[in-house]
Amino acid sequence: MEYGGVWVRVLAFFLAMVLLILISFVFKIQVDFRYRRIQEEDHIDISFRGFNGLWQANYQIPTLQLEWEKGPQLEFEQVAESKGGVRKTTTKARVRYLRLEWLSRLWLNIPYLLKHFNRVKRKFYRGIHCKKIHWKVEIGYKDACHTAIAAGSFWAMFGYALAYLYKQVTMEVKSPVIEVIPQFKKEGFFCDVQCIFHLRIGHIILVGLTLLRTFKRGRRG
Repeated sequence: MEYGGVWVRVLAFFLAMVLLILISFVFKIQVDFRYRRIQEEDHIDISFRGFNGLWQANYQIPTLQLEWEKGPQLEFEQVAESKGGVRKTTTKARVRYLRLEWLSRLWLNIPYLLKHFNRVKRKFYRGIHCKKIHWKVEIGYKDACHTAIAAGSFWAMFGYALAYLYKQVTMEVKSPVIEVIPQFKKEGFFCDVQCIFHLRIGHIILVGLTLLRTFKRGRRG
């Protein structure tokens, strides 16, 4: 009986894993990314939504600082909102210095890593379905001529960025909203970028496993 009970638990676990994998390939995650820059201040808002709204989380990253005395350090404030409540945390991530031997081995395998990384990147991009793009820029200088040149440069950059997006990801946006507003009467810079896209959970898992396997092979040589 004990032996049979073990097999029943193993079979139940296997069926649960198969069901979880199938669900991950069916359900999608909606990601709402918004970046705003007002003068010298940056604000990043990221919202996740899945399972038809049963799960959702919002993250705000208003500050980004670099410290070089003890190695590069990223510090950001995070506000997560979900149905369970609001949580505020401050996270610090220290980038450690790498050993020369490890870097030398990695350097020899860079061609291999770049080749396979580009393949994994294209595979990941194909699974992204862009639903909305709203990009607005306001810029102004003292000299009206400089303002006009800057506005024209942004239009050229927007054209290149949209062409790259249409080439890399699955664009389902009928009419992207692109605005460049030159401010001839006041100085300043304002940028607001919002992008909404969908991707499947299973696609993220497969791409992550492929990337991890590629990195391990490249590190071993």
